[in-house]
Amino acid sequence: MNVLLVPILLPVIGGLLILALTRRDNITRDILASVIAGMALFTACMLFGSRQTFLCQTGIFGLDFALSLNHFSGFIMLVAAAFVFLATVYSAAFMRGREYANYLFGFILISLGFINGAVLADNLVVMLFFWEGLLGTLFGLIALGGKPALKTAVKAFVIVGVGDLCLMFGIALFWAMTGTLSMSSARLPLDAAGGLAFILMMIGAIAKGGCMPFHTWIPDAATKAPLPFMALFPGALEKLIGIYFTARVALDFFSGVTGSWAGTTMMTVGGATILLAVLMALVQKDFKRLLSFHAISQVGYMILGIGTGTPVGIVGG
Repeated sequence: MNVLLVPILLPVIGGLLILALTRRDNITRDILASVIAGMALFTACMLFGSRQTFLCQTGIFGLDFALSLNHFSGFIMLVAAAFVFLATVYSAAFMRGREYANYLFGFILISLGFINGAVLADNLVVMLFFWEGLLGTLFGLIALGGKPALKTAVKAFVIVGVGDLCLMFGIALFWAMTGTLSMSSARLPLDAAGGLAFILMMIGAIAKGGCMPFHTWIPDAATKAPLPFMALFPGALEKLIGIYFTARVALDFFSGVTGSWAGTTMMTVGGATILLAVLMALVQKDFKRLLSFHAISQVGYMILGIGTGTPVGIVGG
């Protein structure tokens, strides 16, 4: 088995095992979840800084199962694994005695596997498979908050789902224009059709990251979803995967973004998110909602930095 499959399969299989445990196996669940999260972090540390590829050709419309590890994807994997490990250790105490603890641990680990798959993917359809898997775990984790959280779960599913639908159309247009689904071998100019593909793919990316105007479910989830979910998903994992793909779209998939209308649009959206989210935070009386709006504003800094297209702006973002 190729080593790049380990960061994907290890947390997914571990999450499924935890879901299969009975509610009485609290100690087994806590130990298993912490060990798997620790192993995922160790794997990410071992892979960090290396360059590796994996290719399984299918011969069907370019739908090859292709994975690629570079410094950027390795960094995202490492940070995601660190966040999941810390949240898992914290949740072992926080979730003690709660009925849905198995689901929380299981969904979190499965989400880590999907994130690693999306980050390592070198084929747009493969990336989309893992990307959409996160939408399912997002809904499940919010719904664990009970009946009050179910409405928020549906709201998040619809808002992020609309962004994902735009992403699908953007990928289809990208494939129609380039004839390939590879994420590392094609670049589109920002002409009429290329600009439309850029906008559609960017909507999908920033919607996953929680940028305005796709943010409204996050403050609602702050008060209704389980606390470990809020610390982990909108505060960390959604940002990581959303900003990762935003950077790939702006820097790798299209040429001429820097200094063009596309870069200016990104900086405008980022600047507006920074300002408006902080203004919303100023009028909050609930501490969790206040923090959630501050977390949204941080996405604006990242998008603004990437939109500059300059090394110092990108690093700052």
